[in-house]
This record gives sequence, C-alpha cells and structure tokens, in this order.
Amino acid sequence: MTVQFTHAEFLDEAKRRFGQDPLDIAFICPACGDVAALREFTPDNRGRAGQECIGRSLGALSDPQWTGRGCNFAAYGLIPGPWAIVMDDGREVRSFPLADRKTAQEATRG
Repeated sequence: MTVQFTHAEFLDEAKRRFGQDPLDIAFICPACGDVAALREFTPDNRGRAGQECIGRSLGALSDPQWTGRGCNFAAYGLIPGPWAIVMDDGREVRSFPLADRKTAQEATRG
C-alpha cells in the first residue's frame, strides 16, 4: 500500500516527529528494517537518505556477501518505496517511511 504526501505535508510530518534539525530525520528501510538518520550518512550521501538503505553507503553494493549493517535496497528501483511524495512540480518521488522518534533514537544510539 502506498502512502502519499505532498512535499509540504511530508516536511511537516518530519518536523512533527523529529523537530527542527533535519539531521535527526530517520527512515526505515522497507527491505531489511534498518533505521538510519540523515546524520549517519556522509555529507555526500545525505541526499540519498530515505531513498537508499544505509547499507548501500556502507558497502552492500560492492560486496555480494554483505553481512554489515543495512542492505542494498533503493526506493527508486524495480520495487519502489512505500511512500510517494508529490513534489511541487508534480513529480512523484518514492521514499522509505519515516521512523518514529523513539525508534530512531534507539536505533541510532551509540
């Protein structure tokens, strides 16, 4: 089932869950269940958060026997992410679901 938001609704929901710091926003990978906040991605890869599992940034794409954190799932692949964000220009961007604040804090502790 696809959940659809306008871009403004998505941003409002992210702020409601995580506050004003965008680096606190966290997503749940629908394939492996890993929860990753934007701050866990390198600055060069933060634009991929919510569309790619953190495993892709950590090495899952280059290692077919990957056993590290996350997986290689992407929301824009053959099987799209479960959330659809409709941008102001009408484009639909697929996304991972937002985590809730408590789950994100528990997952990203350390």
